[in-house]
Amino acid sequence: MPEEGYNKVEFEAKPQANTGCLRGILYFLLIASVSLFLAIFGWNCINDVLSLTKQEKEAVITIPEEFTIRELSRELADLGIINHAWLFKLYCDFSHAEEKIEPGEYLISSTLDYNAIVKSFVTVTIREEVWVVIPEGKTLLETLTILADAGVCDLERLLETADEEEFGYWFLEDVPMAPGRLEGYLFPDSYSFYTDWNPRSALLKLLDKFNAQIPNSKKTRLSNIDYSLNEILTIASLIQMEAANDAEMKNISTVIWNRLKNNMPLQVDATSVYLMGKDNIQSQEDVLIGRTIDSPYNTFLHTGLPPGPICSAGNQAINDAMYPGSEKYLYYALHVDRTHRFFNTEKEFLNFINSKDAAPF
Repeated sequence: MPEEGYNKVEFEAKPQANTGCLRGILYFLLIASVSLFLAIFGWNCINDVLSLTKQEKEAVITIPEEFTIRELSRELADLGIINHAWLFKLYCDFSHAEEKIEPGEYLISSTLDYNAIVKSFVTVTIREEVWVVIPEGKTLLETLTILADAGVCDLERLLETADEEEFGYWFLEDVPMAPGRLEGYLFPDSYSFYTDWNPRSALLKLLDKFNAQIPNSKKTRLSNIDYSLNEILTIASLIQMEAANDAEMKNISTVIWNRLKNNMPLQVDATSVYLMGKDNIQSQEDVLIGRTIDSPYNTFLHTGLPPGPICSAGNQAINDAMYPGSEKYLYYALHVDRTHRFFNTEKEFLNFINSKDAAPF
């Protein structure tokens, strides 16, 4: 009972209609957001399992004798064949795939669904591992012949793949689809292959190695000079074929840069050898014949660079092609000791080649 002297006051709660409406909207948005997320996530998982719209990509994977599904799943994801390692592992666990998969080396495509990927790992062709050495200065044909002779792949298939396949590398974007388009891009090094390999996979291995030789520092350098990567590789290939040793490469690069700057023909005999074919060069007279062949590769008849590289250059030649010296050299000639001498003027050059120190032509 209220005490005497006080008036009884009753309080009424104010309507909360607006608050209830806002809660309803927020609840709806939450449900819609969760539903959208689940739909996108679910579609992404279904697309990975069934490979409905995945971008095509191929990779070679080697499964060792001792492997786990977890390791295999991670490698497939790292190679870009699948998107979700955990989902592939879950599928393999559910389907008991580990009992079916055989160790070996396989070419796998991202266009395969999970079931097809597992089936691809069931049948294995026993192949021999071979080590292949690609020396610096080899032409495209010589490089592919080395691979073919080692049993990696048939030469005709290698040539066809090199000329016609799209490989998806940034450095090939401006190289037209034509015979010999990979000249200069198959990096010289030692490689491990298996016999009877897929030709595309074999070429990808050499192209991957080349890609690793062009880090961001070299890309920055390319953006600051007047030559494209293809032109730098062309210069590097001339250096590789002309230099008697690595120490000479920067000076030969300097001569080439200076002659290009002065609009002088390069007059590099290596291009004559390239035109004639190394197997057809039996004497210096054959080199002189090469100088007369009407071709854009003839650096005696035409100024400027040839249309493309004439061989695969090594790292030293590529570096020196990008960074020539500051000397004024315009000429070089072979000494009797089989190394080159470098000159600023034609007079100095002629005096040397008419001396007893010059190697006979």
